[in-house]
Amino acid sequence: MEKYLFIGGLMLVSAFLTPQLLNRQSNEVEQMNSAPVETAAQQTNQNVKKSNPLDGRKTIIPMDSRGHFLVDARMNGYKAEVLVDTGATYVAINETMARKLGIRLKSSDFKYKVRTANGITMAAAGIIDEIEIGRVRVQNVQASISRDESLSVVLLGMAFLKKLDKFEITGNELILTQ
Repeated sequence: MEKYLFIGGLMLVSAFLTPQLLNRQSNEVEQMNSAPVETAAQQTNQNVKKSNPLDGRKTIIPMDSRGHFLVDARMNGYKAEVLVDTGATYVAINETMARKLGIRLKSSDFKYKVRTANGITMAAAGIIDEIEIGRVRVQNVQASISRDESLSVVLLGMAFLKKLDKFEITGNELILTQ
């Protein structure tokens, strides 16, 4: 009988405290949301908009002045600026970036003809173990690796985006949801 009274007392106390805790957390979230938004220059090497921790694995990327979505990402633990490109099938990187990510290639690996904005070039295939942007983390992402002179920017293509639950452009923001 004492056991049931004890359990009932715990339920009563939790019923009383839970709304107070949720209200306090809600106030903290409102304070975070009402804080002034940092300009791109004020952000510390990060183009990702601050996200609400209650949103789960979601990242919001603001559009830059040229209409592009540029963001700092971590690929295999290495930080790099990437350009989101829905027209790219894979994540496109060059040889130098591949080496930084631990992807080792031989000249004979460059056996695939690929069509790029700069014309046709030869590329190798590879896998990036992990790409992390804000709170979103994707593993085992297919990559197309081009010669250094063929590609000077990292393109984050559909091989990454299709592994998300959803990605959408709303206004001037790209929202990645996992």
